[in-house]
Amino acid sequence: MELKAGQSVKVTIVKAIRRAAAQKTIERIFMKCPGISGPIEARSDNFLDKPKRRGGRVWTKYDNKLHPKLVKGVHATLMITHQVILDLKSVEDLVELSPA
Repeated sequence: MELKAGQSVKVTIVKAIRRAAAQKTIERIFMKCPGISGPIEARSDNFLDKPKRRGGRVWTKYDNKLHPKLVKGVHATLMITHQVILDLKSVEDLVELSPA
């Protein structure tokens, strides 16, 4: 599939992800999809930063970062940018692209 910036594409995981670098790249790509990043952002809105004194300094407790489930068959629809094209080329053996 010919990728051009500005078009919308459906990205589907077709193989199990074994490499840590590929896991991070696919997570970064999928977090651009509002359907996947929306619930994670909504959960973090429920948590407030809790500053408190600890050892004479102000210590802030932040919410835990959640990661999306990236297993075979999961898909995301996103708008293509130049950076996304480069990321998709690095993990092209693990994902399948189709027009959205």
